[in-house]
Amino acid sequence: MPNHSLNDTHIGSVSIYLDSSKASVVQNDSDNSNCLFYLDNIIQCPPDTHILIGLTACQIPVAFYNITNNNNQLTIQGSINGTTNITLPPQNYNTETLVTEINSQLATAGNNITCSFNSSTYKFTFSSLTQSIQIQNTTMNKELGIPPFTIFPPSSSFTSPNMCNLSGTQSIYVMVNNLSIQSLDSRARGDLNGVLSKVDVCCGFGDYIEFQQTENQFYLISDRSISHFNVSLTDDNLELLKMNGIDWSISLTCHFSKKRLPVILNDFLLEGENTREEEIKGNKLLKDLEKQEKKVKSKK
Repeated sequence: MPNHSLNDTHIGSVSIYLDSSKASVVQNDSDNSNCLFYLDNIIQCPPDTHILIGLTACQIPVAFYNITNNNNQLTIQGSINGTTNITLPPQNYNTETLVTEINSQLATAGNNITCSFNSSTYKFTFSSLTQSIQIQNTTMNKELGIPPFTIFPPSSSFTSPNMCNLSGTQSIYVMVNNLSIQSLDSRARGDLNGVLSKVDVCCGFGDYIEFQQTENQFYLISDRSISHFNVSLTDDNLELLKMNGIDWSISLTCHFSKKRLPVILNDFLLEGENTREEEIKGNKLLKDLEKQEKKVKSKK
């Protein structure tokens, strides 16, 4: 029997509990954020029904760093000491440890450029007493407050135009890549992808995100059967999260809905036109009867 308001068929809804520690295949090793789960019992629906799928709960630990291999590069050039390529080791940084690491690598490279942080403006400054400097490239745009694809002229001191942001990813996007889930995503320039739900990161590093669905957010998919789930967890930049070997779990629910015939607007238009034609014919008939009555009266 149906067990949800979205389920209007004789088929019972199905709950699926997926734990990354029990995944059939982990496709990105210790990063542990792209997993395949094969089902022993395939989920199928009859020809006259659709499948609705949604994320109903999840438990995801905040085990990912704010600086990873995707956002840890900085290239800075001095007019005397040349170019220095800085690569931060992936880990969690605050403003103090970030400044310390950047200055350490600049000193090791023999480049007398220093990085500092203003706690009143929340901006980083790079400066030198002996040479002009230029930020040539970086993948830490958000973290350092440097707008992407912006070239700044050389100067003795450079202050980031924007405030720094070391909060890391703001949301986790739970994606099911093997199903026909149609969701628009600005991370993919408005293209369709398989995002099943966006889960806000509302706790600190080392804590667990406890998510439970508070509204009916289900996607109607065109798939007639489901034999497996390819689940991936991605960040604000559409990059796979690096979970550092820590496991996570999610709960999915499938409901079933009857197929309905599409309503064709032309049918209503034609019906309206026919009704109008009948009204015109009826009015004409009344006018003809009135004329005949007048003729009869005039003869008398």
